[in-house]
This record gives sequence, C-alpha cells and structure tokens, in this order.
Amino acid sequence: MSPTSRPALIFDHVGIVVRDLEQGFQSIRAFLPITLTTDRFDDQRLGVSVQFVRDESGVVFELIAPIGSSSPVAKIAASRTGVINQFAYCVENLSMAADYFRSNGAIPTAAPKPAVAFGGAFVQFFLAPEGFIVELIEAAGFSHRFERIQP
Repeated sequence: MSPTSRPALIFDHVGIVVRDLEQGFQSIRAFLPITLTTDRFDDQRLGVSVQFVRDESGVVFELIAPIGSSSPVAKIAASRTGVINQFAYCVENLSMAADYFRSNGAIPTAAPKPAVAFGGAFVQFFLAPEGFIVELIEAAGFSHRFERIQP
C-alpha cells in the first residue's frame, strides 16, 4: 500500500470527554437511548478512564475521563470545550495507516501506545488539518464486550 492510498478504516466509536465517568454515564444515558455498556477501563499509561456505551441504533460512544491533572484530556474536561474529542477507527496495520495520515497533513499527537480497553492493542491519535482528532486502533476485528443496561 502506498502512502497515497487510504487504508481500510473500520469505524469503532466517537470519544466524548467527561469530568467524571459515572456522572458522564448518567448524563449520556438520560439524553440518549443508551442500551448497552462495557466495563470501566482505567488506563494509567494513557492517563484516562474509559467506558463504552452503545445506543439502540448501534452507535458506540467512548466516555473518557482524566486520571489526574497531567492527563491529556484534563484541560478539555475542566473547560468543557471540545468534549467531542475524537472519531476512532480500527486498522490492520497502524504503521501503514499512520503513514497515510501523515502524508495527508495529519500530525500525530504522541507515539503509539498500548490501550487497556483494546486488550493491549496499540492506539495512536492524529490531529487533522481541520482540527479534529482521529484515533487509529491496531485491532481489526476487535469487538467490545457490551452488557445490557438494566432499566
């Protein structure tokens, strides 16, 4: 694959930054038709706690709360600006997908890191020229473990 051909991108989720995971869960559940949820994942390496929820139409949201003031999302959570944080896609080969994103003007925000919520698969975030963030997850075929929410 050359850097000019787009890799296969499989949509996974929209990331939303919240100040507190439990409060964020209650809030999104009050406003949206959320029917399924995953366990909570505390990822010290990435500096975030996350939980995935799915609505009745199948859209998956990742609730992202900072772990400490040095978390990459701490300022966003505190300011409540830019809380729709990223669009995430699974890819087969993170290095090749990263080359494609770079060749189209996207800037990596950090080096790839393993993510607890994806079973240790590597993730990397890119800032697109238009200002939105895309998370690439090297986990083609990954499936979240959802459980039905009790009414």
